[in-house]
Order: sequence, then C-alpha cells, then structure tokens
Amino acid sequence: MHKLFGLSMNNQWVQLFLELNIPFYIYKLNKGDSIIYKCKNKNSSAAIILHGTVYILKMFTNAEGVCIAILNYNNIIDFHFSTLEKDYVYYKVIALEETYLINFYWWDFISVFNYLPIAIKILYLFRNTLKKYEMISYVISHKSIRYRFIQLLVLLCQEFGTVNNHSIKIPFEVSQTTISRIIGSNTITVNKIMRDLISQLLIKYIVKKKTLICYFALLTYLRNNKIN
Repeated sequence: MHKLFGLSMNNQWVQLFLELNIPFYIYKLNKGDSIIYKCKNKNSSAAIILHGTVYILKMFTNAEGVCIAILNYNNIIDFHFSTLEKDYVYYKVIALEETYLINFYWWDFISVFNYLPIAIKILYLFRNTLKKYEMISYVISHKSIRYRFIQLLVLLCQEFGTVNNHSIKIPFEVSQTTISRIIGSNTITVNKIMRDLISQLLIKYIVKKKTLICYFALLTYLRNNKIN
C-alpha cells in the first residue's frame, strides 16, 4: 500500500483524481496550522478533506473573524460563491488535528464533470458540507454566549465524540482560545462558563492536554433548561 505524506494512496479521492487525470495537490496540516483562502479569480481552487478536522473563520478587513463551519472527512472547502466580497473578506482554515486536504482547480474538474459518478460524489459532498455550515449557524444564532458554548459542546459530541460509559470524549485537543474563536467570545468568558459547568459535574476539562469530556448529565441539563 503506497502512501503520500503518510496518507494512503488507496483513498477514494486520490484514486479518482489519478484515474481521471485531474491535477491535484495534497496538503498536510498539523494541529494549529492554517491556510488562507482568497477569492481573486474565476478559476478558484477547492479542497476536499481526506482526513482530519478543521474550523473556518471568515475574516474581515478590521481583523475580526466569524466562525462559519467545522468540517471533517469528506467535506468540501470552497469559497468561490463569495466573489462579490473578495475585496473585503478572506477565509482562514485552521486544523484542529492532523489534517490532509486534496486541493484542485474547478476548471480542471469541470472538464470531466460529465462523468456521472464523480458528479454525484461532488453533489453528495456539498450536501453534507452544507449541513455543517447550518450547525455552526445554529450555534452562533444564540444571543447568550453561555448557550453558544453549550450548543457547541453538543455539536462536538454529536459529530466527533467517542462514547464511554458515562461520558463523551472529544477526540482532538480543544483549547479555550479555539472555543472563544468559534463562538465569538473571549477566553475569560469561556473559562468562567467552563468552570461553572465543571463545578456542576457536567463536563471535565484537562487543561494540560486540552481534553474536553462531556458527561451524560449535560444532556439532562439541556432538557431541564430547555436549551435547544
């Protein structure tokens, strides 16, 4: 089994791009690494996540940013739809864990788009990716930072969590800085909310390892407080 930068060459997208002679690049992001995307021309690039998890910040000229999605395996990163905003915003893709992206240009891809199987695969990617954008939009829709934080916990547990006897563990490091960026707050507020949830035995946070664990009691808390 051949590997490219530690990634199996048997990956379905790598194989498909090779078979159809679509030029591509594979990028490896270590935890905390980031890539900047700017929409400058019509032949913009896109990327499919082969492995790992990232979150995306929409950055404005005043240096403020808004989290618009948390994406993982088989989601697509594409900002071509934002051409009208190209002079005012850019997008920052930040890895939450070791991540591999296969990057390509739409112009190269469109030339083989009449190949039905790949067209169906891409539509499937867009559908699943749209759901991820909607999830973060729902988190951010809460006016209360506390509710945003709790809904983010639910999202992380639902999409990425590993279930144990009485808890759900998030499999990658989640720093308070990352949480504050995602929910549009600051580390002081996040730390205060986190300490309160810890005191109620709803979550556990291992500071040195940045490990986040949610106890099942958190679900009861959500139901009793009607946080939805």
